[in-house]
Amino acid sequence: MATIKLYTKKDGTKAYMFNVYLGKHPITGKPMRTTKRGFKSEKQARLALSKIELDIADGKYTEIEKEKPKKTFEQIYWSWYEEYKTTVKESTLLKTERTFRNHILPAFGDKYIDEIKPLEVQEQMNKWHTKLVRSREVMNYTGSVFDYAMRFELINSNPTKLIRKPVHKKQVEEDKDLNFYDKDELKEFLRVAESMANERAFIFFRLLAFTGIRKGEALALRWSDVNFSGKVLTINKAVSRREKGLYIQTPKTASSIRRISMDDKTLDYLKKFKIDTESVDDDLIFRTDTGGILSQSKSRKWLIVIQDEIDKQREKPMKRITTHGFRHTHASLLFESGASLKEVQFRLGHSEIQTTMDIYTHISKSAKEKLAEKFNEFVDF
Repeated sequence: MATIKLYTKKDGTKAYMFNVYLGKHPITGKPMRTTKRGFKSEKQARLALSKIELDIADGKYTEIEKEKPKKTFEQIYWSWYEEYKTTVKESTLLKTERTFRNHILPAFGDKYIDEIKPLEVQEQMNKWHTKLVRSREVMNYTGSVFDYAMRFELINSNPTKLIRKPVHKKQVEEDKDLNFYDKDELKEFLRVAESMANERAFIFFRLLAFTGIRKGEALALRWSDVNFSGKVLTINKAVSRREKGLYIQTPKTASSIRRISMDDKTLDYLKKFKIDTESVDDDLIFRTDTGGILSQSKSRKWLIVIQDEIDKQREKPMKRITTHGFRHTHASLLFESGASLKEVQFRLGHSEIQTTMDIYTHISKSAKEKLAEKFNEFVDF
């Protein structure tokens, strides 16, 4: 008769296990035994043992075991994938597919899922940590497949729960702290941008700097989203990417859906741009020559061209910021004008106030550094 034993797992916690004789193999005639472990209580272990002993007595257990093929990690992944794809947007699904294809399946795909041990997972975690900034996220996705296998009783425990996930040390990057223009820098940038032949690029950066919207939100705007008489801009969608290409989707969070006020001058520029491009309300404001969705990389090219032109007109090169930096620029000007954190949070569409506070911290740090420079220039001794 099988005995239920208490044992200590590698993580130091206690659990119950048993080893039971199943009878002779129907083909080889060799004795068959199975070990079941990971039960949280003796009662759980006893119930599982009773079920197996009942199946043995009824002659069922041998057939069950014989007809139950082993599954690889990749086989379980595809079952998990069918369930997962119904819970996320296409853009998120595409990123997840790439993560599994590029990292997880090459590491675990061909291995039987019930034979993957914690030590093997830990070694893989350590490898990813040295190569990937998002190593913890990759391992979390790996764990979700093991969780799925546990739900269907294919394995007794999730090995990713027993490992340590190294943490990347945060480094303060100067570029991140300075990724915005002050009032004078923005004025110079827009002056040069307006003087160049690309009206679409000038309007794009003007809109980002004076509304703080994300570039994906800007590229999804239609003229019907601009209420010229009410001076309001409606944000309710964004450009994203899936396997088939670019498409427009609803934002990921409810807080991204918002209506924000606009200044008169930006509205005047938009009115002129609408006339110049012979647009109708249904058209995208920023579109390809054929009326399609512009790639988000297009703004990077516009930005480099304008920044290069500015440098030609200056003795000292101008600070370089990213397209996303215009969102920080808008936040900076809002804080400078006296706006509260909650007001900035709503205008930028942040779901968490902490995100707004992080931007404020970076902007404040840079402002303090510049204040010290101004003081030194004034005192001059």
